[in-house]
Amino acid sequence: MMSQSQLLAAKIVEQVLLGKNLDKSFQLVLKKYNNEEENLSQIKDMTYGAIRDLGKSNFYINSLVKNKIENLCLEALLHIVLFQINHSRSNDFTLVNQAVDAAKKIDHKKSSFINAVLRNFLRNKDSLQKQLKENQSAMFSYPNWWIEKVKKQYPKNWEDILNIGNQHPPLALRVNSKKIKIKDYSDTLRKQRIDHTLVSDECLIIRKPLDVNKIPGFLDGKVSVQDLGAQLAAHIIDLKENQKVLDACSAPGGKACHMLELNEIQLTAIESDNQRTLKINNNIKRQGFKAKVLNETINNQNEWWDKQYFDRILLDVPCSATGIVRRHVDIKWLRRINDFQNFADNQLFLLKAAWPMLKDGGKLLYVTCSIFEEENRGVIEKFKQGIDNVSEIDIVFPSNITHIKNQVLPSDNHDGLFYALLQKN
Repeated sequence: MMSQSQLLAAKIVEQVLLGKNLDKSFQLVLKKYNNEEENLSQIKDMTYGAIRDLGKSNFYINSLVKNKIENLCLEALLHIVLFQINHSRSNDFTLVNQAVDAAKKIDHKKSSFINAVLRNFLRNKDSLQKQLKENQSAMFSYPNWWIEKVKKQYPKNWEDILNIGNQHPPLALRVNSKKIKIKDYSDTLRKQRIDHTLVSDECLIIRKPLDVNKIPGFLDGKVSVQDLGAQLAAHIIDLKENQKVLDACSAPGGKACHMLELNEIQLTAIESDNQRTLKINNNIKRQGFKAKVLNETINNQNEWWDKQYFDRILLDVPCSATGIVRRHVDIKWLRRINDFQNFADNQLFLLKAAWPMLKDGGKLLYVTCSIFEEENRGVIEKFKQGIDNVSEIDIVFPSNITHIKNQVLPSDNHDGLFYALLQKN
């Protein structure tokens, strides 16, 4: 029933308005209400769509409601239904009637308020949509500070970057060439009428979303879900047979498995979070590989380390995730402008902590999924100034990767990432 789906979606969005993580809130609310399996995709579509469009619905609510809405769940319901009206194929008045039913379950006395606001929106929809175009935060659906930051750092690309961040993310698969040729796998998809596009020698993009367990060959390790931009890491790091390799912030293990697919290496994967360490193990097991996986931290002591130097270190550091905002739509509303300095400080700390474990002549690949230079070029330059035994190697990106120097920009086919390859002299 639509009103029940609207209600649950509102309870999830309410958590995000309170500053909580969207994915976790989604799981918690559904668990509390016995999963609602049959309406899952509908609830997900509403929830993620409403958060993606929050800038727009905020503008509409502020235009239509004079006083602050005290009940946050009712406000969340308005965000949900405004998204539906603007994107759904359903009849507008049916959506409003269902929303009134949902509002009665939140606060019976306020259901007439929800009815009035939504019908007022329908009456004034055209003029409100014209006004919206004059409001930058509403038009692009990002906080103003984020838009200004992107404009400043990417004066020629800022609109594309913002718009791509509001798209549905591509479902990219990495084909394990040790188990199946990409052409043969493409034939398998064609036979099953799964629409897809080849984008590299080992990557293809499925055009319509598909549950991961329904992807042919996923469970037996023939393919893995991994963004095309993230698939660059295992190639850029320049692996050789039998090298000792450290994947220093490894979860969920996509890059670790890719490196194991490409070369016979001795891999150590480190992850500080216990639950995320399990994901690495599951990924490696699914593909039939072997690696040393440790639930440890990278720090100045590195007590887990056996003092055997590594030939290669992959350092995919925790970051703002601003290059993958279309995958985590709540990020743009949960991030704060002063977060970037904290990330940058931690990233520099991790670089300094990992560097002593690299052998002379060895290479370290620094990776973020951020588009902002404080976490990227800024960190690398600070690190290079602080030590004298480092040189940076130029990276040549494939022609189908949208990038400015080392910064991979979000595009229709890949996420936004930053890469820097450092060599120990």
